[in-house]
Amino acid sequence: MGTKKIIKKYALVTFFVVMMAVSQTFCMKADIGLCACWDSVSLNVYQLTGFKVGTFSIIGNLICVLIQILMLRKDFHPIRFLQIPVAVIFGVVVNFVYYRIFTFDLNGYPIRVLFWAISYLGLAVFIGGLNLLGAVQIPVEGMYYTASSKYGIDFAKLHIAGDAILIAISLSLSLIFGLSIKIREGTIGGMLVLGPLTKWCMSWEKKFIHE
Repeated sequence: MGTKKIIKKYALVTFFVVMMAVSQTFCMKADIGLCACWDSVSLNVYQLTGFKVGTFSIIGNLICVLIQILMLRKDFHPIRFLQIPVAVIFGVVVNFVYYRIFTFDLNGYPIRVLFWAISYLGLAVFIGGLNLLGAVQIPVEGMYYTASSKYGIDFAKLHIAGDAILIAISLSLSLIFGLSIKIREGTIGGMLVLGPLTKWCMSWEKKFIHE
């Protein structure tokens, strides 16, 4: 692959990661339930400690990279280290957009639903683009794929189990400490639409993006 193509590829990776983060903040602002269960826990932690969501996300994703290193050891390919800047970029953008730009209140349920819909449409488009490029994975997804391939665990079941654990943690924190519930109707709706919507987006993005 030529130098220009490599630069273009990773410029697109950066763009997709930034826009994924922006899209995710729309769902956080809507506050009718997060499909990204990781962010549900992050918001609970923020309510308890004031620890910013994006910062929590960076730390969590870096831990996911470390787990991959421990699982693969010498088989950990250096290209996987690109997950580190991806984690940092994602977290920094989430912090900037959520705490610096989305400082206004959303009045009324319809506008919250609109923000939720924009979020999932954006996530589908930009996750689909990142998947088609095949250059780098989101760290938590990379951890699931690594565990699945190394230990022969079904990826889908592993992913569901991980989400279930995070949902349980988020609900427990909300109930124990009297926090607002972050697992709501938007969570169910997001889990139902994100996969099919991403698949649909990838079907037409192939015309513009080449692996």
